[in-house]
Amino acid sequence: MSVYYLSSLDSSLFEPVRRCTLITTLAFDTGRSALVVDLDPAVVGHNFNVGDDLSRFILTSRFQGDDVAAIDRFPFFAYICLPKNGWPELETPLRAADVDIVAWGELYRTADDASAHRFDS
Repeated sequence: MSVYYLSSLDSSLFEPVRRCTLITTLAFDTGRSALVVDLDPAVVGHNFNVGDDLSRFILTSRFQGDDVAAIDRFPFFAYICLPKNGWPELETPLRAADVDIVAWGELYRTADDASAHRFDS
């Protein structure tokens, strides 16, 4: 089980460091990889017009040529997404129309790196 730490330089909602546990890997119809992850702590749901807090998200690479399923440097810049039609209908291949990008964020090796927004040398 892969564990990363998510933070964001772009979104105050996702700036607090969260443990990011990989659940599964999916793929878009373009071949781009996507990770289904659980975040801890969860994100307050009312930010997304839902009553329950949200812990499950989809992450995919922000930059062409990067592969979220084969991270080779940190931080890794990712789109943070939610499925438009809920989780039960989510399967490979995903289409861009299947998800909403809710924020930009970065994956880090450690919580300390995420807290300091530390880049690899």
